[in-house]
Amino acid sequence: MRPETSAQYAPSPLVAILFRILNAIHCGAILLDENKRIVHLNHSAQPYFREVLSTNRGRLCATDRGGDALFQTILDQSLKSGERQGDWRQEALGLKRDDKGPVIARVVSTGGKAADVLDGAALVVLLVDPEDGPTVSYALLQQVFGLTRGEARLANQLLCGLSLQEIAERDGLSVATVRSHAKAVLAKTRTHRQAELVGLLARLAMISENDAEWP
Repeated sequence: MRPETSAQYAPSPLVAILFRILNAIHCGAILLDENKRIVHLNHSAQPYFREVLSTNRGRLCATDRGGDALFQTILDQSLKSGERQGDWRQEALGLKRDDKGPVIARVVSTGGKAADVLDGAALVVLLVDPEDGPTVSYALLQQVFGLTRGEARLANQLLCGLSLQEIAERDGLSVATVRSHAKAVLAKTRTHRQAELVGLLARLAMISENDAEWP
């Protein structure tokens, strides 16, 4: 279920562009007003309301009671620091989950200066799941580097942290075959090491919109 928001209108063009970028890198974003009520949130933030977030009397809160005490303190301090100093201040914490590692939440105060262009938001809450890696679309990888769909799949699996052995087991291939495909990807992207390739893909993910599901 989509959480209730205080907004009576669609996001402004600037907020829509911001959300589109953050969605591309799998980063949730929630805009809060000065009362800690949700103004807007992007698509990537919605699943967290089934795991670590909820609303109480319209205000954003963490589902874990102990974690929520710290979360509310950070939200309140960020609101006060923004009012007093008029600058951007960032605080982060881990929101606990029962069956996985924590979701990382970073709270950013607009300091009042950016509120007008962010639809009146006083705070921005950014959410990142360390277990959910970004991916690069096949269209982008094919257009820029000439990768085949299979090579693009392999590239994204490497970006998600899978080893060649794990990829081979998942795809029913020999490690030698996967290693050969990986060499082709390195050659086409003009990278020389797997770490260099992953760094390149991570940067490309920031401007990519997914066109397929990558296991």
